[in-house]
Amino acid sequence: IVRDCWDIIMEHYEPSDLGEMVYDHLFRLAPNVASLFTQPRVYMAVKMGDMLGMLVSFADDPDNMKQQVSCLGLRHVKYRVRPHHIPLMGPVFMSVLSEAAGPDWTPEVEKAWGVVFSMVCESMSE
Repeated sequence: IVRDCWDIIMEHYEPSDLGEMVYDHLFRLAPNVASLFTQPRVYMAVKMGDMLGMLVSFADDPDNMKQQVSCLGLRHVKYRVRPHHIPLMGPVFMSVLSEAAGPDWTPEVEKAWGVVFSMVCESMSE
């Protein structure tokens, strides 16, 4: 389900477009976290899009996803990301993906992505 949704979204967006949308939404929701991001916005959007693509590629392999995301979590400690920042991201991702998927965002799709982002938040917090 996650892969199918991603494929539909990729018909209309580039991964970096989604990265831009994620940062737009995040900074509207929590403007105080903007200071944690020191790289150019375009670079960050590309990296965020790549990360979303990575999550999709591991959607059917939760153990490998957890390993990759745990490594990502360790890097984010260096970026001064604190544990209370992590839960912000799930709703941000869900909002962006639902907007991008449009009418293809169904309760079933929402549930599948919710499972992915629950694993991400859990693994990032370990």
